[in-house]
Amino acid sequence: MTAEVAKVQACRQEVLALPDDKAKWDKVLGYLEVLSKAWMEERQASWSQDVALSAMRSGFRDFACEFVTHIGGEVKRLRDNVGKFCEGAIQGAKAVASVEGEARPRKDPVKLKFRDAYGGKKEENFDNWEASVNSYIYLQHILTEEQVLVAFKALKDEAASFARSLARTAGCENNLVAFSKVTPLSQFLKLLKERFVDPTRGIRASDKLQTIHSRQWRNAKALKSTMDDLVAVPDHRVTEPQLVKLFYCAIPEALRGHFFDKSQQADITYDQLSREVVLYESKSMPVTTFWHKDLEKGKKWKNRTISGQVKAKDHMILTLEEVDEESGGGE
Repeated sequence: MTAEVAKVQACRQEVLALPDDKAKWDKVLGYLEVLSKAWMEERQASWSQDVALSAMRSGFRDFACEFVTHIGGEVKRLRDNVGKFCEGAIQGAKAVASVEGEARPRKDPVKLKFRDAYGGKKEENFDNWEASVNSYIYLQHILTEEQVLVAFKALKDEAASFARSLARTAGCENNLVAFSKVTPLSQFLKLLKERFVDPTRGIRASDKLQTIHSRQWRNAKALKSTMDDLVAVPDHRVTEPQLVKLFYCAIPEALRGHFFDKSQQADITYDQLSREVVLYESKSMPVTTFWHKDLEKGKKWKNRTISGQVKAKDHMILTLEEVDEESGGGE
């Protein structure tokens, strides 16, 4: 319609250019026919659209009515049956609980003892103490309102004094029973951790891990033991691939060739690699192997007492008592 109207609007110059009136009127009548046809088509399209919209409204109205009626019927049916269903479910649950109670023996609390109480000193391991407290509370079935009280019993010295100060701050004075009832165990442990745990320990553990390959390790077992302690420190921020690489670079050179392909695997973890290396080392190490510190004066070597030693670049000369003999040993 828009295109036809634009064409008609541009016809004035064309009509004026014709030589006689009859040609002009024929041209004008032709344009009128074009406009009339376009208008009828537009009218027909508009009427068809109105009919379609009316049908859609009517259909949606009927659908909504049927939908609401159906939902109402389903709700009424469920409401009528829910009482019977709940009653049956409750009776069934009671029966199952009764049978299981008779079939299974009663689970009594596991008898445990706390490890040494935590006093807040730097050399004490708060993470190990926290894990022991959580395990004890779970296995002993300690009630929620008594958990902080039990944890307090595992404190001493400065840590115990700090716990009492928390109770006073909470308005419980020295009544740890009342403080335990209003304080979650997780919050209590969090406050202890913020007070006594060194916030830089993660950074220091990260530094030690990053430079662990710079030390010469006598065996993979000693290396793994040290790395396990560092990896257990929260927030050390050393990724799993980095741990694998650091451990591989730090193991004795004789072991690297056996585990190069393993260390390059995309899905290998530090735990997997370290366990395999230590196991391989323990199986392949000769029983007669002696380390440098085992070859000191006064110690035994091949059932003879060492009287002295001379260190060289890549070997060592030992002097043995009662036998004038020299023997070389590896470092």
